[in-house]
Amino acid sequence: MGEKNTITASSTRLAKLRQDYQRTKAQIQALGYVIPGTVQKRLYRCGKPNCCCVKENRLHGPYYQWTRKVGGKTVNINLDPQSATRVKEWIQNNRKLRQLCRYLEKTSLAVLKSSTKMTKT
Repeated sequence: MGEKNTITASSTRLAKLRQDYQRTKAQIQALGYVIPGTVQKRLYRCGKPNCCCVKENRLHGPYYQWTRKVGGKTVNINLDPQSATRVKEWIQNNRKLRQLCRYLEKTSLAVLKSSTKMTKT
């Protein structure tokens, strides 16, 4: 009788893991565009002696910059405010995608452990 309960519990756990996996895949599919990097708002001082940034301590900007790695090197791209908003959203989508992929891996491992007899060597 105890073995039957164990099998039922295992089947229930597997069904829940599969549901979680499908739900996570649907969340990934619902994501929009994804890109890596960060967007920063920058204010600059040009340094010209008669400029308002020196005389009135009023910095130039804001300027938006998207920073990412390409081939191991840091690349900066200047963006207009509307593009900066869009790029920030896509960066958030990228972070969410990575989080969801880690969850899929974790769920897959749990399914493997629940459905097979694994032994360490």
